[in-house]
Amino acid sequence: MLSALALAGLAGAGVQSAGGCVVREDTCGHPWDPCLVVNPDGTSNGVCWGKCVPLPPSNFADPMLVWMGPEESEPSCEDLVAHDQFTGEPEPIARTTFTTLRSIQPGETVCGECSCGEGACSLPRMVAANSLSSCEQIPEATNTPFNPPPSWGGDCISSGTVPSSQVGSIWIGPVVESYCKPRVREVPPIPEGPSQVAVVCVGGVAPVFCPGPTELCMLSQQEAHVPPGWRYCAVAQVRGVLDCHPSAPPGEPPLFSERFLFYQRDLSDPRNCEPCGCASDGLNRCEARVSAYADRACSDSALIGTADLARGEEDACLHFESGPALGSLSAEWVAREGPHCTPFGGEPRPRTVCCLPEPEE
Repeated sequence: MLSALALAGLAGAGVQSAGGCVVREDTCGHPWDPCLVVNPDGTSNGVCWGKCVPLPPSNFADPMLVWMGPEESEPSCEDLVAHDQFTGEPEPIARTTFTTLRSIQPGETVCGECSCGEGACSLPRMVAANSLSSCEQIPEATNTPFNPPPSWGGDCISSGTVPSSQVGSIWIGPVVESYCKPRVREVPPIPEGPSQVAVVCVGGVAPVFCPGPTELCMLSQQEAHVPPGWRYCAVAQVRGVLDCHPSAPPGEPPLFSERFLFYQRDLSDPRNCEPCGCASDGLNRCEARVSAYADRACSDSALIGTADLARGEEDACLHFESGPALGSLSAEWVAREGPHCTPFGGEPRPRTVCCLPEPEE
């Protein structure tokens, strides 16, 4: 294979072909130029050692060789070889596999339907008695946890008694809002049977050796070296349906204008679909009233304080001039309406492949 360095060393010379056309030896050769110089057996004679192609669209990788066809006929990138013009030995021209993709049939889908679980409001999960009247968390304060059990519903609970000497205030954590969780339902079955696949192979690409400033040279990948079924294409670096080049005007050099959509070969791969999400309407209300008692039975006569908490607000602090004991807690909902959510996402995220049009017969 002729390296980029060797190609650079040929600059400035010219060769006249049998048709009388002069082709500079430092160029890669126009794919639309009728004066390409090749040997009778279809191999390159070194004057045009590669293929000039246009720059790919934005968000696309450098041009590569792509084979598209039935899965049972899938080739390997190792099959892409050319004979070195000096040694005659076969050398790979695009050995590295960039990716392998597959198509889906009309009417098939790779994504399940997105839905949203219900949002909810939860009562405070943390309560603590503070020996100071300010609820401040400082070294001088003694904090005694009095946390409700998980999933507390507001019924009377007691974890013992905190003596009055340790109760100058009672800190109550905020109400907790759990947002709608996205879910995927009705996941489609993976299609069975043979499919159309795309094998994408990486070869050398150089931003020199071509006559135009907006061209790239696909080294050693001229038509004489590329078996039937392979095409010159650009593969998107981001997922989704992207635009290819517009079709070139008649008589102008071809562009990457033919679009194909493929997916990760494993159709269950989450990268094939936009992630599901949930959009909240923001109209939820979570408001609770928490009461503290001196005894362990939440007796009305033993009530020592009540705190109102609402969604979006922080914690609360009950202050006492002379500390009572803390023996129990209860709570009730003033308003409990979780968020209403609308699902989004779940759209297919194919990998867009843009190819040069195949030459007309």
